[in-house]
Amino acid sequence: MTIYSFVLFLHVVSAIGLFVALAAEGAIIFRIRSAQSIEATQFLIRAFKRLRFVAIPSLLGVLAGGLYLASKWGRGSFWIPLALGATLLIMLSGGLVTGTRIARLGKALARTEIDASSEALSAMTKDTALLLSYGLRAGLGLGIVFLMTAKPGLLGSLGALAAGCAAGLFAAARMRRASTRIATAGCLWRQRRRLKAEPKTRLKEAQS
Repeated sequence: MTIYSFVLFLHVVSAIGLFVALAAEGAIIFRIRSAQSIEATQFLIRAFKRLRFVAIPSLLGVLAGGLYLASKWGRGSFWIPLALGATLLIMLSGGLVTGTRIARLGKALARTEIDASSEALSAMTKDTALLLSYGLRAGLGLGIVFLMTAKPGLLGSLGALAAGCAAGLFAAARMRRASTRIATAGCLWRQRRRLKAEPKTRLKEAQS
């Protein structure tokens, strides 16, 4: 096995790991936005934090492998520096936007006096920045895969990354609408259960 084939293997495996982490993150963020209890949200936050054991090595593998391959065979190719720049943007957006907000949400949930229905908690779980960051990173990842396979020129590379970002943000908007509908339906269901349970509770109190 040559150094090139070994580095290419690690590069591809890292890319697969990155998309696995992105898919899991999307599912977790969707569930956080529609969660109906503090316990469920805390569980999802813990699951999100474990993703770093996959996402960080995958990102570093993609970046390191890309830098090596670019230094050896990437001269005169516009798509390689753009793909590396997009990878750095994925890292920055994930750390500065998503990571910061998830950490803030985790600290808020650790406070014993917080109410599950409080406006502050609801605003944090439904933070639009989480979806925008996720959509941007997923779209950039899709664009990077296209650059790796098609190897277009400058305009084609820029267009592919822009199209990927647009697709990712569109998917994020759909996730926002779907999670809002589920959260609303869950709140209505809980209110109906509470209203049905109130007469039975009053009857028990009257009998006692």
